[in-house]
Amino acid sequence: MTTQDTNAEELVDEQPEKENPMFLISVDRLVKLERSPVHLVAGRLASTSPSKSKPINELGEVKGLIREISQNYKNDPNYIRSDMPLQEIVFRTLLARNNRPMSLADLHYELTERWATPVRPIVITEERLLRILDSDTYYGFARK
Repeated sequence: MTTQDTNAEELVDEQPEKENPMFLISVDRLVKLERSPVHLVAGRLASTSPSKSKPINELGEVKGLIREISQNYKNDPNYIRSDMPLQEIVFRTLLARNNRPMSLADLHYELTERWATPVRPIVITEERLLRILDSDTYYGFARK
């Protein structure tokens, strides 16, 4: 092996691995932010959700509401729309997936490939999306 090959290998080793944290909606974080998880999630019930017509005091726990959303959002073509704010799209995406953690790369793909349109292109880097999710004080996004 020549010295150039050794130097090239050292440069490759010195580059940090790309961070790909997992995100979810944290009920604990919402409580710390003094936000009502039930109100926040209930506001995103799909139009086909059985609980949509219930009063807020009869809705039960957040986990049940999230489960209901994930089961019923497929029947509502307007549940997620490309004209929504980025964080709202991420929030509804996580709700639709039953709040299963999603990687930063998967969330980025959802925004830039699935929900971007020629009328509303969503051009954002993963690094910028990471900063947005980490600095959130409304939706309760948290790293797993």
